[in-house]
Amino acid sequence: MIKTVVTELRGALRVSAAVASLLAAPLIAAPAIAQQKTVAAGETWLITSEQKVTLDQLTIGDGARIEFADNVENWALSVKRARIGRDVVIDGRGASGEPGAPGEGFTEPARVCDDGKNGLAGGQGGMGGSGVNLSLSLGIAEIGSLTVATDGGAGGAGGVGGAGQHGGDINKCRGGAGGDGGAGGTGGPGGAAGDLTLVYRPLGSLDTTDILRAMKLSSAGGEGGKGGSGGVGGGGVEGRYMKGSFGGNKKWLAGGEAGAVGDKGASGESGPSRNPIVQLDGAAQSLRAPAVGARVEPTSRLKQLEQRIEALEKRLRALEQKAQP
Repeated sequence: MIKTVVTELRGALRVSAAVASLLAAPLIAAPAIAQQKTVAAGETWLITSEQKVTLDQLTIGDGARIEFADNVENWALSVKRARIGRDVVIDGRGASGEPGAPGEGFTEPARVCDDGKNGLAGGQGGMGGSGVNLSLSLGIAEIGSLTVATDGGAGGAGGVGGAGQHGGDINKCRGGAGGDGGAGGTGGPGGAAGDLTLVYRPLGSLDTTDILRAMKLSSAGGEGGKGGSGGVGGGGVEGRYMKGSFGGNKKWLAGGEAGAVGDKGASGESGPSRNPIVQLDGAAQSLRAPAVGARVEPTSRLKQLEQRIEALEKRLRALEQKAQP
């Protein structure tokens, strides 16, 4: 009976040892699924999320574009091998500001004998949008020409000043003067440029000079919006003789002068610019795959299993001693 128990314990030990060996074995990283993206010639790849994009291969055809939805403020792209056609554009420019509202003006003349009212000033133009912050890391195998822009958006134009009111008519009184036109609105400020960092690695027969000659980078602040035009002045009423007067008793009723054109609005200020950063990545550390075959530290579960095996081995030795004649 003791021999039977010993045999069963040895079988259990072999199974436990096999399990422990599997748990202690180094983990082999599963090969990453190759990530590839193709933007055909003339097509647009619209980015709608700020999630970083990592690709093994990117092919962009002639005249293709990468553009960004309004909600995207930051975007990063890392590509091991890129093939870029001619006239390719990565457009991270900010949107233009909205134009200012026109000032309220007048279409009906003032009441009889009254001067016309002045038109109201136009509204200020909206601020230009900020450029997208871009971080690009590209291994470049082929390149035709590439433009990357993170310019701020232009400020919106100021609103046009409202028209002055036409003077009131004569009725035993002088003619009404026309109201002045409203001032044009101030142009909106330009948007701030986004940060632009491009790290590149020449692949194959390409060299640094080939790549730099093929690229144009821009991170300029948006232009300030133009000031709005002043509103037109209201017309004055011409003088004339009062009705019913005759001969030497004619009474002259003076007219009113026309209103002045409103002042043109001031231009908005330009947005702040950035200096694009272009860097040659000779080490290419960001593209190195994680080390394969790294040892896994023993877990608490593995330690418990090892302790159980050790206890079983002690019991086995004790039973073997009892089984001896």
